[in-house]
Amino acid sequence: MVKEDRTLANLDDNILVDLALLEKNQKAWTELITRYYGKVAATVYRIIGKSAEAEDIVQEVFTEMAKSIKLYRRDSLFSTFLYRIAVNTTYKYIQKNMNRNESAEEPEFFIQIGDRSSGSESSMIKQERAEILNRAMKKISPEKRMVLTLYEVEGVPLKEISEILKQPLQTVWSRINQAKKELYEILNPSM
Repeated sequence: MVKEDRTLANLDDNILVDLALLEKNQKAWTELITRYYGKVAATVYRIIGKSAEAEDIVQEVFTEMAKSIKLYRRDSLFSTFLYRIAVNTTYKYIQKNMNRNESAEEPEFFIQIGDRSSGSESSMIKQERAEILNRAMKKISPEKRMVLTLYEVEGVPLKEISEILKQPLQTVWSRINQAKKELYEILNPSM
């Protein structure tokens, strides 16, 4: 059993999809979820910022993955297919809950580095910068936050973001630049 788990961990995503779909291999499903759970959860949380809601959305993402995996075409990476589901599910949540006036937790777009009690000046400066960026990211629109998070924080290539959002590359690039400009204006209000 341990050997099979190790073997599954070394398999390509497309092979895992085949095992999960064609052979109804539950361990292949588990491996796909395990492989991408952290990335999907981090992306959703960075966009939503509410841990309870983000967890619900992540669960919905993997439920949608299971329902629509038959539609997965091999013309893009499996991660692109899954990110598309994650982004669409998150966007639907945002649209549905946009008019609610609830106090939201601040999303943490940038990792909080170190502990303020450690006393390290460098660590405290990094922590403060991360907090400032987190507050600024919260002020931009969800659409711009989504593309900027995918590109700058998650490191997803532009072409893949274009595929995920089903938008032209120029539109994605434009949104990223607009988001950066808005962030700059938020961080430098006197300029």
